[in-house]
Amino acid sequence: MSRNTSLDSILGQYAFNEQSSTTELIEFTLKSLQDLWPLAGFKVVKSRKALDMKTKELLISIYLQANRHNTAGTSIEVMLHCKVTHIKHKSYTGLPESYYQHSELKWYELLGKEAFEDSLLSMMEYITQHEIPLIEQLMSDPQGVIEANEENEESEHEKYKEYEEYKEYKNHVKRKDKILSLYFYYRYGTDEQFEQARQRYVASLSEVQKQQYDEAVIKFQTDISSPIKRGEDWAYLTVAKKEGHAI
Repeated sequence: MSRNTSLDSILGQYAFNEQSSTTELIEFTLKSLQDLWPLAGFKVVKSRKALDMKTKELLISIYLQANRHNTAGTSIEVMLHCKVTHIKHKSYTGLPESYYQHSELKWYELLGKEAFEDSLLSMMEYITQHEIPLIEQLMSDPQGVIEANEENEESEHEKYKEYEEYKEYKNHVKRKDKILSLYFYYRYGTDEQFEQARQRYVASLSEVQKQQYDEAVIKFQTDISSPIKRGEDWAYLTVAKKEGHAI
């Protein structure tokens, strides 16, 4: 299929039935998305069930997660995720730096030609409206992404400020942090923007988590090369930023 493949051509190649596997349908869906995709450069990576594109600094992934409650021969549903990470892995942990991560909390049915067509069109509409504009800006103007996010944060803070001592506001802060990560602020934000994001993160922590954060900060102040355990990234970057340590 060429990049100009029509939806009719894709549907003409749909030949899945009750005996089809989840893997087969996901691979066909990814290839279909690739052929309808308005941005060049994305490739299907079967092992990760993803559409990936690499730039000089970023790895951009659109991937599909199978519903663990799928019933063979009856239903094959997937959820759509978008993730942007730094192209290089951290040498001390082997893990990628996550910059942006977002999921559409909706299951798409792939089994059956009509259901597949509806799901494919819905996924493309969602990706085109919500993910591609941000992906393009991440590639061309990462600083502008932070500035826009900060403006949104200020307006949202006004909306939620009366709940600052309550669960609603803290959950809101956590959701925002998952969308635009600490590493993105570290690499592309100003010192002030990084500090504002750090303060929002600390404000979202429970008392026990704050204590763990403080203890991790002390650990990295003592030895910045200490292994980073799960949940200690903000503490590590807090010290790295203050000491001017390159990551």
